[in-house]
Amino acid sequence: MTSRTLRRSLLATAVLLATLPGVSMARCDNLSDAKPGQINIVGNTFPALTHIAKEMESCTRGGLKVQYKLVPSPQNETETLQAFGSSGKSAFDAAVVSMGTFTKLQSAGQLQSMTDLVNKYKAKYKIEDNMLVKVNGEVMAIAFMQNAQNLFYRKDLFDKHGIKVPATYADMMAAAKTLKEKEPGIEFPIAQTFAKGWDSATEFSNIFAGYGGRFFKAGSAAPDFNSDAGVKALETMKAMTAYMTPNYLASGSDDVMNQYQQGKAAMGVLWASRASRMDDAAASKIVGKMEFTAAPAVMAGGKSATHLWWDGVVMPKNLGGDRETVFQVLMEALDEETTAKGNDLTIWVRSSYKPTRFATGVAASAKAGAPQWPSEPYFGLAHGEIGKIIPDVMTGAMTPKAALDAAAVAYAKSAAEKGFLK
Repeated sequence: MTSRTLRRSLLATAVLLATLPGVSMARCDNLSDAKPGQINIVGNTFPALTHIAKEMESCTRGGLKVQYKLVPSPQNETETLQAFGSSGKSAFDAAVVSMGTFTKLQSAGQLQSMTDLVNKYKAKYKIEDNMLVKVNGEVMAIAFMQNAQNLFYRKDLFDKHGIKVPATYADMMAAAKTLKEKEPGIEFPIAQTFAKGWDSATEFSNIFAGYGGRFFKAGSAAPDFNSDAGVKALETMKAMTAYMTPNYLASGSDDVMNQYQQGKAAMGVLWASRASRMDDAAASKIVGKMEFTAAPAVMAGGKSATHLWWDGVVMPKNLGGDRETVFQVLMEALDEETTAKGNDLTIWVRSSYKPTRFATGVAASAKAGAPQWPSEPYFGLAHGEIGKIIPDVMTGAMTPKAALDAAAVAYAKSAAEKGFLK
């Protein structure tokens, strides 16, 4: 099929669908020279990405089919790394990734540059410079949203009991003690993503950075997280569990969000991308009652104990489909229309985004000194080993120092195998 014939086919399909009730043809009408075939995309599952997934899949028409696979964050990273690193063609033509996963893909040489595509389609899709993630001058990702873990707290309950907004983790635990004693129905006031593996390792990373910890020795990939700061971070996490559900080691983002929505928990640090769901009347019993601010520091006067993130789209070096068609589908779903329709779902990078109260926590965390998520290519290895030992510390099976020493040994072995350490 020639490109001219395909365009006629797409136009005919558009005219037909436009006559059906409830069908809008605004999305993807102007794909130029789209090649027929199937485009497969993988990404995390949370409100903003569910919105984007629908926008991408709406480009299905004529001989073109677009499928978006929504999976939890750890699974998304695993599947993306496997597909992009395979010896054959990637099972996914593109992926929506966090900056943490981006670092792993980039360091492994598994991404392709999109510089030429950006230059060709920049005007058409109004691609803004602050969306471009460059490495050595080449565009390797296009960011569309910002994120951070910030403090969610029930303002109505805090006001009722005269509790000040926590500035530190000690403040948060003091507030939890008051609520547990005085507020019926709030047996476990704190909900946070302590699920074993990726979630708890990320919590550790935030609190560890708050204590001034360094993951690696200066100028080296040698581990340095088995330090006093590391021990303090795990001790802080352990102390928090007294105010959390007994199932905290299974508390991922969805579970924590549900605890808030159902009024079972009153505070905690959670991703800003979940904030708008607090006011979702179809799922939440606390509409209008949750407020958002900077993640607490762990030391009085210290920096906010969280990290600043971005999420964006990437294309694999071993792409099997037509790269121009893939790129256009991605840009169709990340345009100004998508931002406008989903304005309240997240903190969009586009300048057309209109900030809402759900963005206040990220802005406050940034103002309070929250750093960017670590970008060392070997950080993921350390993060993974730390996630393995945290359950043993939380349950008392290992002391914090012994667990961190074990993680450091395991990390060093893995880093050496991959050539980061001699």
